[in-house]
Amino acid sequence: MRKLIVWFLIVAFAGSARAVVTGSTDDAMTVGGGARPIGMGRAFTAIVDDVDAMFINPAGNAGLKGPAGMTMYTNLLGEVYYSEFCGAIPTANGTFGLGYITTGVNGIPTTPIPTDYYDSLLMASYSVPLANFFRYAKNVFVGLNYKLFNRGYTGGISSYESGMSADFGLKFIVNPNLSFGLCRQNFLPVSMGGVLRVNGGDEESLASLTKVGMAIKPIVQPKLLIALDADLPAQTGRPPTGHFGLEWKENDFISVRGGFDQSIDAGNAAKTSWNPTFGTSFGYYGFRVDYAYHPYYNNPSLATTYVSISYTGEPLYALRGKVE
Repeated sequence: MRKLIVWFLIVAFAGSARAVVTGSTDDAMTVGGGARPIGMGRAFTAIVDDVDAMFINPAGNAGLKGPAGMTMYTNLLGEVYYSEFCGAIPTANGTFGLGYITTGVNGIPTTPIPTDYYDSLLMASYSVPLANFFRYAKNVFVGLNYKLFNRGYTGGISSYESGMSADFGLKFIVNPNLSFGLCRQNFLPVSMGGVLRVNGGDEESLASLTKVGMAIKPIVQPKLLIALDADLPAQTGRPPTGHFGLEWKENDFISVRGGFDQSIDAGNAAKTSWNPTFGTSFGYYGFRVDYAYHPYYNNPSLATTYVSISYTGEPLYALRGKVE
């Protein structure tokens, strides 16, 4: 069963279509950021207050006041290696960031020799408060990702493909207790280069997704953060999915969280399953370690743990448009 699920995951990442501009394929950002958002059921589009915002909604990085970096590693279902790295530096002209994801599977059983699958994503990110350009756009942040893809098979099967796409994000902080977020992932159409080109000459479009979210910090309980997200696929045949998360921040050193993540079934793209998630964080003067636990397909034996380490430096300057 585990091997079957892993193979379906590979197909989900790599896509199965191999005709000229057929179907669509997901990208490695599907996992959804570091361990903190995963522990909240991936309900993070309106929060995005960490450097890994570029993997969920790039507009969030506009709120960074100091240089920041994050790294995460996990082994999905014990078979699929997955690593994330990102860093960002705020300036007077906006926040500039870089992100990198690498994932894959080694030793896929094929004849006559095993096959390895690899998938990497390199991303440049830029975000800025709109108040830098428009006087009345206070507390509105925008962000843009430019993404380069490289993936393929080596060994028993030899194939590779590469391409590019882009994401656009928006975050609106209504007040310290309410915020909204939106991100359109892979919005570039095929006509503008938003495609993966296979070494055989065929092309494959990238699945486009609109993420919308809301985050609430109750006035009567300021230590609690509540988040709701929805993922709305652009293509037909795939259902929308929802995400719900809670976080309790006891102090600057420790926080706990939980949520529910609705995921598309690996074997049937028209089916979904809700999975509970849990997580915690330990921080100390800029450094933070996040842990998350996420079962898949309502099967505890298919649970995966995530650990990410992040650092946020001292503020470089006060960003305009930021609500404290």
